Amino acid sequence: MGTPALVLDFGGPVLVTPFELVADDPDGPAHALLHERGPLATAERPDPVWEDLQAGRITERAYWQARAEEWHDAGGHGSDIRAMIAHLYEPPRPALVREGARRLVRDARADGRRIGILTNDLRAFHTQEWIDGIEVVGDVDTVVDGSVEGHLKPAPRLYELLAERLEVRFADMVFVDDQMTNVRGAEALGIPSVWFDPAHPEAAFAAARELMGLPSDPGDAVPGHEEDDRG
Repeated sequence: MGTPALVLDFGGPVLVTPFELVADDPDGPAHALLHERGPLATAERPDPVWEDLQAGRITERAYWQARAEEWHDAGGHGSDIRAMIAHLYEPPRPALVREGARRLVRDARADGRRIGILTNDLRAFHTQEWIDGIEVVGDVDTVVDGSVEGHLKPAPRLYELLAERLEVRFADMVFVDDQMTNVRGAEALGIPSVWFDPAHPEAAFAAARELMGLPSDPGDAVPGHEEDDRG
């Protein structure tokens, strides 16, 4: 492996998830639909549609379309995905970006690494004006968006486009994504990958740093394990 480039999925590893954002709006129509759902679901309150997504039986876009229709039925305005996402994510603001992701991008940049965002739905879910308002997008070398390119992860062509634009081999990247199907797609191509768990974001950032050979970040210490030896 050479000097690895950093490749981040956008929604989840960089952008906080809707499942987390609804905690700030307990009276909104999206709260009942998304609180403790998806990757934050509990045994007492499972999310079978999310389980279908994880098993590869439906696409991520189909999951969010189903949630958007439920949001509309619960009193939200508009039944398309973008309307629900806009309700949660407008206006663009620094608090939407994970600090761990911000620090990882900063440190990779300072170390001279190439950095890419590999996403399926950035333009499908957000306007260009909103994207321009998220400063971390301007800090990476390239953004490959499946909703623009016509290929969606885990299709190999999307990873190929990313490698071409970063000018690196598959083996010379570290890829972070919150969907196991996308991680498996990357690993099948020989891309070292880290699964991102929104419930424990610091663990994925620490693992990515280790794979890339970047210094550890005290901010990525797993709560309750601050004295662990991470090597």
